[in-house]
Amino acid sequence: MQVRCPLCGSRYRIPAERITPTSRIRCPKCNDVFSVRGARIETPPASPVSASAGPKVRQKVVIVEDARFFRQLVRDVLEPLNLEIREAADGREGLALIRQEKPHLVILDLNLPRLNGYELMRLVRAEPTLKHTRLLAMSGVFRKESDQEEAQKAGADDFMGKSFTPDLFLELVRKLLAENR
Repeated sequence: MQVRCPLCGSRYRIPAERITPTSRIRCPKCNDVFSVRGARIETPPASPVSASAGPKVRQKVVIVEDARFFRQLVRDVLEPLNLEIREAADGREGLALIRQEKPHLVILDLNLPRLNGYELMRLVRAEPTLKHTRLLAMSGVFRKESDQEEAQKAGADDFMGKSFTPDLFLELVRKLLAENR
């Protein structure tokens, strides 16, 4: 089920089985606490397909992140963009998925098991078939500007800390996807 914050309008996906008529939700964006009864419950709009335009190809995004919660958070924030999203829980699984899907954008954590984000980016950049793939590196352990520089040296097109705001994150993703066209 998707709910919309009555104060700031942000949308969030919440598992229907966790919602009761008395449930209260805290909006991560504006910190407002509201009841489910006061929230607007939405269903994703059906995208109309124009017969003359033909089927629209959705852009592919791969999320490589070991924390299931954060993968779901990123997926929820990206929902308004109508992207085809795939997920991997470690670097090796991510590399295999990237090679298979050839996504437009990869959003990856730098601290991954089995193959860290820096190594993963270097391997992606070394493959000619993936040269147009945009890489957005993220880290929750961002300590200094040299971390960002190191990520860019490894092949990142951009870098963002995990304590982002949804609007800023969406703006950056839109920019990276537009560069890929």
